[in-house]
Amino acid sequence: MNDKANKKRAIIFCLIEAVIVAAVVIAFEMTLNRAARVPAILLSHAEHEAVFDHDITGCDGTVYPAGTVFNVRYIDSSGGLTLYNDDWVMVSKGEVNISEAQSNPDLIAFADEIATAENYRQKQEKAYDLQAVGVGLVAGVVAFWIFFAINYPLRNVLKAEVIVLIVHVVISSFVAPFLMTYASKAKAPVIYLYPQEDTEVNVRLSLNGEIETTYPLYDKTIGWNVIASPNGTLTDSSGNEYSFLFWEGDIVIKPDLSKGFCVKGEDTAEFLEQSLKQLGLSDTERDAFIMFWLPELENNKYNVITFQTEAYEKAVSMNITPEPDTIIRVNMLWYPSTTYVDMEPQDLTVLNPSEREGFTVVEWGGEKYERGIFK
Repeated sequence: MNDKANKKRAIIFCLIEAVIVAAVVIAFEMTLNRAARVPAILLSHAEHEAVFDHDITGCDGTVYPAGTVFNVRYIDSSGGLTLYNDDWVMVSKGEVNISEAQSNPDLIAFADEIATAENYRQKQEKAYDLQAVGVGLVAGVVAFWIFFAINYPLRNVLKAEVIVLIVHVVISSFVAPFLMTYASKAKAPVIYLYPQEDTEVNVRLSLNGEIETTYPLYDKTIGWNVIASPNGTLTDSSGNEYSFLFWEGDIVIKPDLSKGFCVKGEDTAEFLEQSLKQLGLSDTERDAFIMFWLPELENNKYNVITFQTEAYEKAVSMNITPEPDTIIRVNMLWYPSTTYVDMEPQDLTVLNPSEREGFTVVEWGGEKYERGIFK
């Protein structure tokens, strides 16, 4: 084969490999941005109130008469509310929305801010996706010239495709560890603090990823500083009170999917009640967890659910001062399935301490596993 033919074949194979590199880079970059953001905004339990002009039924079945004051805990972009007053109440847009509730003007204004923020977030996600494509294309061009620089001088020594194959194997050996991980959006990790007496507590996060959203505001240098009470109430330096610390961000974890549970969508609430109890969450903590995740789970035919305590702890560490006596961390990784998945059940009793002793810290959150991206 003449030199011109060798050169042409080298170019073709280098282009193919460059396209593969660009596709891998784009897929990896876009995975960090594709997960949906938390659909609800967490509010201070003491900041906003709503009073309804009709009877309302709480999650425990109690009927609250018209005029009962509820603290607004969550508000989503569609106008749905999650309320609290010694009991949780979830109000869909079809039942009662903000405009139908006797709420203070600040809450109405805040709803408008949420809608504006949601539009901004969607624009940002599109910008990040375009950025990912740009990075991938640049990586593809660079890869092409690297491959070509290796192949062209040796075009008369070995066949071009052999050289490209060797280079591709070498590069893949470096990329493989990244593809074995899972880039995910950590959704609604919330941290409860229960000291034995009023205590000044500092909480700092260290994660394999990036924090995006926090409430109250997280200082990346010093973390959160709050006064924690035995009942879990947290007070910041301005006197604002919170039930827990909230954060959201991108993390990279290496999940173990060898054990877990496949649960019918209609049975998910009961499954979570039992499982979260085994994992050490209190009634209030379980209620909050289930109310956050159930809308995403209950309408699926099946949900494959695993609790990734060990993998999550490697991806996200908490540095807390003073040091807690008991730490309970619950991280749920899940994905919907149209068919039943047979898997070995997890032993949930070994993932967290069985008893709460002394200063106790509790955290729960989760991720939706996008199957097929890195498998």
